[in-house]
Amino acid sequence: MILKRKIKFSRIVISFFWICLLTSFNTSASQFLQSNNSQTNLWDRVRNGLALVAPPDSKERRTIQASYAKNLQTFNRIVSNSERYLFHIVEEVERRGMPMEIALIPVVESSYNPLVKAAPGNPSTGLWQFVPRTGKYLGLSQTIWYDDRRDVIASTEAALNYLQYLYDRFDSWELAIAAYNVGEGVVGRILAKTSAKDKAKGFYQLSLPIEAKQYVYKLLVVKDIVANSKKYGIKLRPVPNRPYFDTVKIHKPIEVPVVARLANISEIEFTKLNPAYNGFIVKVFDEPRTLLLPKDNSKTFLRNLQIYQNAKAPWQLYHVKKGENIQVIANRHGTTVHLLRTMNNLLNGKEIALANDQVLLAPSLIKRSNASVAYKKTSADVYIVKKGDTLYHIAKRHGTTIDQIKQWNNNSNISLSIGQELLLAKN
Repeated sequence: MILKRKIKFSRIVISFFWICLLTSFNTSASQFLQSNNSQTNLWDRVRNGLALVAPPDSKERRTIQASYAKNLQTFNRIVSNSERYLFHIVEEVERRGMPMEIALIPVVESSYNPLVKAAPGNPSTGLWQFVPRTGKYLGLSQTIWYDDRRDVIASTEAALNYLQYLYDRFDSWELAIAAYNVGEGVVGRILAKTSAKDKAKGFYQLSLPIEAKQYVYKLLVVKDIVANSKKYGIKLRPVPNRPYFDTVKIHKPIEVPVVARLANISEIEFTKLNPAYNGFIVKVFDEPRTLLLPKDNSKTFLRNLQIYQNAKAPWQLYHVKKGENIQVIANRHGTTVHLLRTMNNLLNGKEIALANDQVLLAPSLIKRSNASVAYKKTSADVYIVKKGDTLYHIAKRHGTTIDQIKQWNNNSNISLSIGQELLLAKN
């Protein structure tokens, strides 16, 4: 009986121990997430995750430090480039439990510019600078329509997967980063020839190619600049600790200028967020494509996309002609001013002065049959609105009523403008 009580008591103690341990772990994890989310500057979050030891002082290290210190404007331009992508990459690095130095690799590789052109003869591209062969090996599609080596999300996932694989193979982040630069085969062959005694001396004592060591030096110098920017006389401009973009799925092909119009962003902004696309059309094949849009514009795009796709007549890009206004264009394309304003993100209740050759989204002009044209010619006149005209004077002059003019023009709220075409019933 006493033995049974002791066993029961032991079980209670063990259960209590595990409950306390799990509670402590959950509390710590919650506090860690809260501390990261409470930081307003993303660079503070990056600094908190830096983990690799700085390399020993050397001539190579001092040379790299001096090159960055002399080009402060260049470094700040890199910081500016990173603002669209850094939050996503930091989230992914943190989620995988990697050292935050990994999020700084695109600084060294591409200056955080996914469209940067590599040196002549170098086929690398994208934030992570994959060559075609490596991109294919990592599952990044490369077609005439798009190159996923430049896709922000796809290339980041591929890079982090590859770096994790390299770390698992070499059991060292410095070796993994070096292998990312010169190839795992090169590092693997050198390690195979290195004695256990020499391996124990550390990464910087290994007989690796000079470019591999310099690559790691560069990354850790960048890490030091981020961690101790005041020491270098650099004031890193803050990057908000929040998502820059949202993802939306596209199930049908669509032109890039149309996407930009529907989202109320510039084509330049679209390209910076979606650098994978090679032309002016987002092609969709078996699987939907993912587009990145600024966080504040994704809902606008989805709302306008629904109108665009549900329209009776397909919408097209229309170039404004000299002297045209929004009412004239709406009438010509069989739509309303309100819908044109909505689709083109033009403020309602405010007079809009359209520029010559300005691009608008407008319904396609539907070709009418000969019979329809003949009927219109025999049944109505086309009147061009002149300066000083009002609906009352036009109706009186043509022996009709204001309501009939509105009915003929399918518009219950006509706002006249000079040059506007009105259909009028013949007497």
